[in-house]
Amino acid sequence: MKDTFRVGGQRLTLLQNGERFFPQLCADIDAAQHSVHLETYIFAADETGRMVMQALQRAAQRQLAVRLLLDGFGSADLPQEWADELRIAGVEVQWFRREISPFTFKSSRMRRLRRMHRKLAVIDGEIAYVGGINIVNDIPEGEDIDMPRLDFAVRVQGRLAHEVQEAMRRLWFSIRWVTLKRRIGHWRARLRAPQKISATAPVTLLLRDNLLHRHDIEHAYLEAIRQAEREIVLAHAYFLPGLAIRHALQEAAQRGVRVVLLLQGRVEYRLQHYATLALYSQL
Repeated sequence: MKDTFRVGGQRLTLLQNGERFFPQLCADIDAAQHSVHLETYIFAADETGRMVMQALQRAAQRQLAVRLLLDGFGSADLPQEWADELRIAGVEVQWFRREISPFTFKSSRMRRLRRMHRKLAVIDGEIAYVGGINIVNDIPEGEDIDMPRLDFAVRVQGRLAHEVQEAMRRLWFSIRWVTLKRRIGHWRARLRAPQKISATAPVTLLLRDNLLHRHDIEHAYLEAIRQAEREIVLAHAYFLPGLAIRHALQEAAQRGVRVVLLLQGRVEYRLQHYATLALYSQL
């Protein structure tokens, strides 16, 4: 398999775009023996969504434990019939802050902005997928473009896959308990536990939330940038770094580190796009 590396005892495979990601994901789901757990911000009702949906259904029909967690805003357009088909096959489906009313935005603007952007999958607790690829066609249907969006995911085999599984398990049961108006002290304590951040660790899993871990990923970025000796490559669809990260990137470039920014060229959100352009001269 191309683009496969062994780092810190983990076997990592870099997958670019859905062309490589979805066939590999579905093959792993079809080979699963015990469980499949998938989280995504967008689950589109298109050809790609149907392919992944059918793989999940096949796994559930083999009596595996299959869970699907969808963001209530990003996957709001998923037809109810699709969710029903999944449940009939035996897939457990949950929603993160599902959009119930078209007037939600008026009544609770900030609540609606708190979304689950994670794109994760774990198969049998042994294989994990971490990255930025939603369950959606590389080239959106009905759009006049001939190049796919540029997305990446990493397929992980090793200890880290178990950590991803535990993180997904905690969120799954947290949402279930919130729905039932219950709180369990053990899991609350686990959520409070500090995440280990090391600039020298070759591979680590960091999770962001809106409470106790708002800045963990930013802090890890800063440590890694400050420790860089040869090259820094950042690939982001949305790029509005704070002052600390901007200064760290400038200092890295000044000490001879090659700094490369791979950013989105297509205007998706106009305000964000021009805000990013304003940073170019500073960097």
